[in-house]
Amino acid sequence: MSKYSKCSCSAAIFVRTFHTLIVLGVPTSLLLKDSMLRHWLLERENLLLGIVYSSLLMSSLVLYYITCFTDPGYISLKRDKKGKLIKPSLTSDDEEAGDMELKPTNNNMDNEENNEDSGEENGHMIPAINKAGVKYRFCDFCEITQPMRAKHCEDCNRCVRKFDHHCPWLEACVGERNHRYFWLFLLFTLFLIMFTLCIVWEAFQFRFTWSDWLKFNAVFLIDILILGLGGLVVLGLLCFHSFLMVKGLTTWEAASRERITYLKYLDDDYNPFNEGPCRNLGQFLCACSIRSWEKVYAKQARNANGVI
Repeated sequence: MSKYSKCSCSAAIFVRTFHTLIVLGVPTSLLLKDSMLRHWLLERENLLLGIVYSSLLMSSLVLYYITCFTDPGYISLKRDKKGKLIKPSLTSDDEEAGDMELKPTNNNMDNEENNEDSGEENGHMIPAINKAGVKYRFCDFCEITQPMRAKHCEDCNRCVRKFDHHCPWLEACVGERNHRYFWLFLLFTLFLIMFTLCIVWEAFQFRFTWSDWLKFNAVFLIDILILGLGGLVVLGLLCFHSFLMVKGLTTWEAASRERITYLKYLDDDYNPFNEGPCRNLGQFLCACSIRSWEKVYAKQARNANGVI
């Protein structure tokens, strides 16, 4: 195992263990103190609500680990018997995406692409142009030709299809195969935080002096701080990724549009992968197979008479 892999593995173990301890730690503190959760589960005053809360808690944790361990869409690297890298070819769908050639409005596109697009991505454009009219990017790290919407993740050291972002809280990439699980994880976690906040708030008890109040409610105060900060972050992420889901975008495309070859020459408010809110939602939440985004891009070009 390389030094890089060992560091990455250690970081992943630390981050995921820390997340699990926080998620389980707050409910455990409520079980040890006088709270509604204790009455529901240990004293069985309302076992149904206790089961609902426990199910929500487990769902959040399960979705977290599903997101972590699901392949985000890594482009496989194959080697021959001598250990030499076999450069994978694009799928037939990628190569036969359509007949429409796109016509960007900037006449200096070809010269600018080679100078501007490498940047952080450590890749370069290759002369081959797909039938959607867009040059493919060649990844210098993986030594492969990337399909549209793929990007090399320097943290994972792999190219990822429909790359969204590398999440430090997961210590994993979010891409085409696990983005839906990431969104569901955020949704269930937000419900869990709101439910837990209600339980903690009800657990606070009045005392005549500040010292007595703080002594009795110190644990609940810490829980409130953890839930409040975590809730704001989760709410912000959920709203942002819900917007991306409806619009058919990724975080990378939204944040780096001016550096992405197939987007930077288009109007700022135009997204060639937007197929309408309902279809975007269906594809995001229900599609199981890897899509050929070249086909979607070419279809939008045909609808726009070849110019998008």
